Amino acid sequence: MPLLAVLALATAVSAGPAASCDGNTREMEACLGGRLAKHEATLATYVAAARKRVQQAADAAPSGYSSVEKAIGGFDAAEVAWSKYREAACGAVYDYWSQGAIRGLNFLQCRILFTQRHAHTIWELWLTYPDGTPPILPEPPPATFP
Repeated sequence: MPLLAVLALATAVSAGPAASCDGNTREMEACLGGRLAKHEATLATYVAAARKRVQQAADAAPSGYSSVEKAIGGFDAAEVAWSKYREAACGAVYDYWSQGAIRGLNFLQCRILFTQRHAHTIWELWLTYPDGTPPILPEPPPATFP
């Protein structure tokens, strides 16, 4: 991730590290950790639903229709790459703030923000239909800092 992007994210994350979680640093980290767990569970639900949809399409495709089968491999590879990207980007935020007690809060907020945005991306690309058919799962809330 370019340094300018890391600094922009770090600045955005530090704009209000615990606006909704009160208490001392340890209490705020526990609060944000709980929120992260909730968002990760939501993301896991959306990823599982998306993968199921792709698998069902592959199962229904005529023999030799490899593009849908390729989509499964691509989807799985993208999830692994996204996870590594999130860890690298948020690790950079942690490193940037490593001299202060706020580093853990900023790291958690970074992970929450990436997770919320990714859940929405999965919903938009894999769980909606272009013809107005209701989506497979409801639209996740927009990404916001906790």
